[in-house]
This record gives sequence, C-alpha cells and structure tokens, in this order.
Amino acid sequence: MTADAPAGRRTVKVPTATPPGWVNALVKGLLRTPGLQSWLGRRLALITWTGRRSGRRYTTPVSYSRSDGRVIVLTKRFRPWWHNFAEQPDVELRLAGRTVQGRARAHVDDEAYLPLLTEYLEHNTADAKAYGVSLDGDGRLDERDARALLPQVVIVEIALES
Repeated sequence: MTADAPAGRRTVKVPTATPPGWVNALVKGLLRTPGLQSWLGRRLALITWTGRRSGRRYTTPVSYSRSDGRVIVLTKRFRPWWHNFAEQPDVELRLAGRTVQGRARAHVDDEAYLPLLTEYLEHNTADAKAYGVSLDGDGRLDERDARALLPQVVIVEIALES
C-alpha cells in the first residue's frame, strides 16, 4: 500500500501485511528461549498488557528502540492493539532476556513526537526500509519522510520503571 501524499509532500509505503499467527507464536517462543533471547532481544521485544475492555492479557512481539529510560515502539495505525495505550496503562516488556515494567502511551499524528519517530527509524533501519523512508549516508532520516509517515503510524512510548 502506498500512502497518498498532497502535492509537494513525500509518499511513503505502509505495509498492510500482518504476520500469520504462527510467526508471532514462533517469535514469542524464541524471545523466551535462553541464549536466543539475548541475541534476538537486541531488536525485538515482547510487550504484554491487559486489554482495556476485555481485561485479558495480551503479548505480542515488537521491534523497538531504547534510550534514556524509555522504549519506543512503532505500529501501523490500522492495527487495533495500540488503542489499549490511550489511558497509559502499565505494561511488561521482555527485553534481551530481562523483564521490565513500564507505562505505555500512544502518540497519534502529533508532530511534537517526530523526534521519537526519527530516533526509532534511525535505530531500526530494516523498519525504515520497510516503510519506504530513506536514510542518508550517515544513517540520518530525512525529516520530510518522517512527516509523510507520521499520519500512517502510531508511536508507542514506554517510560520504564527504574
């Protein structure tokens, strides 16, 4: 899928494919396996939360970027799970073999959070490529690409407990 861009704006592509359930189940298992979890956990994490309406616990694998006591996760806007973070719930993260607690907050279409989007994509170059945004020779994201992508994604910021 390619996002339509107004005249003078960049066009970015937002993949619409969702991994099959068995892929997520496999990744969850690998991220819980000693030895593999520290290697895979450098780029992938498990996030666990309680559904705001159902009260059920959910866990899904995500790519992430971590710095300054926070974790940034990016998801496509059409996926529904991020709505659970509108009220800033407590979440659990499995990061590189360690379980940490935090509080998640979803940022939707807010230009104040462009630096988080930029930080995430510069850290996760495979995701940047998947979204069709370009990094320069120094690994820096073009701000026009970040602005074009912002309406298509949700930035989930997780403040980690110390």
